[in-house]
Amino acid sequence: MDRERLQNLWENVQSSLTRKLGREALVFTFFLAISTVFWLLQTLRDDYEMEVAVPVALVNVPEGTVITQELPDKIIVKLKDRGSTLMQYYFDTFETVEFDFERHDVGNDFGHVVISHAEVQKHLQPLMEMTTRILGVHPDTLDYYYTRGVQRRLPVTFRGHLETTSNYYLEKVTLTPDSVTVWGSEALLDSLTSVSTATTNLTNLSSNLDQVVPVAVERGMKVMPEEVTLHADVDIAVEKRVRVPIVGTNFPAGYLLRTFPSSAVVSFRVGSKAYRSITEANFVLTATYEELLSQPDSMLHLQLRSIPEGVSHVTITPNQVQYLIEQTENE
Repeated sequence: MDRERLQNLWENVQSSLTRKLGREALVFTFFLAISTVFWLLQTLRDDYEMEVAVPVALVNVPEGTVITQELPDKIIVKLKDRGSTLMQYYFDTFETVEFDFERHDVGNDFGHVVISHAEVQKHLQPLMEMTTRILGVHPDTLDYYYTRGVQRRLPVTFRGHLETTSNYYLEKVTLTPDSVTVWGSEALLDSLTSVSTATTNLTNLSSNLDQVVPVAVERGMKVMPEEVTLHADVDIAVEKRVRVPIVGTNFPAGYLLRTFPSSAVVSFRVGSKAYRSITEANFVLTATYEELLSQPDSMLHLQLRSIPEGVSHVTITPNQVQYLIEQTENE
């Protein structure tokens, strides 16, 4: 019986303490919430600065007119106002600010329109509360280029550098499509014979590559499509040697060139696919009569007149030979 009384007493003490702690926690939480609300209300009365993004768009563009350089999608506006007002801007979404193309259209076939900072602010102010100050806009002026049907089809060239690993060879580089349609002023289009890709540098290639690269554009120019596919054929590099005869050219009648030896070995690297197609017939080791007359000694330094496409790391052995100009018997 005494044990039951002690147990009941202990349970009553625990329940009392729990109720007391619970009431204290509730009271503490209540006053903390009240304090936070008062602190927040006081804080939101102060002035603060804030940046917001406002979308912009160009409207009423006539059919047949091409905007070759668009307005930015949005502008960044720096505002100052009470914290309570800025909180509204933080949670709200701004309407798109529309600029009317026809307002600035003077009927030219090509134009560059600049929208002043004052006009930008004039469009922004109705979106803000009366108490809000606009401290700055970035960019502070807007501009766009347009043309009416002036276009050309121009080839695309690759700009950049492609490099394979040591055991591979870059066989061919192609672009698809190989030409694009370009819009711009007549003066700009007349100055162009081609357009290039954005600079693209890739190293350590060991397999074929397909990569989308953008087309580089000048200010006031628009291209379609804006991207092309770069395709690089990569092949295994192999060593090859061919013996090439040394010949003289432009010799007058009754004279001929003799070299010792009469040929040289040309060593080079080429892709495995082109190994059989590249032969000694693709190389020319020659010296003109005029060049030999200007030689200070009897040694001819050998040089290739041309190197076939796809061939690299070319060496000539020997790289110089003895020679003489022999006079033959005339008929």
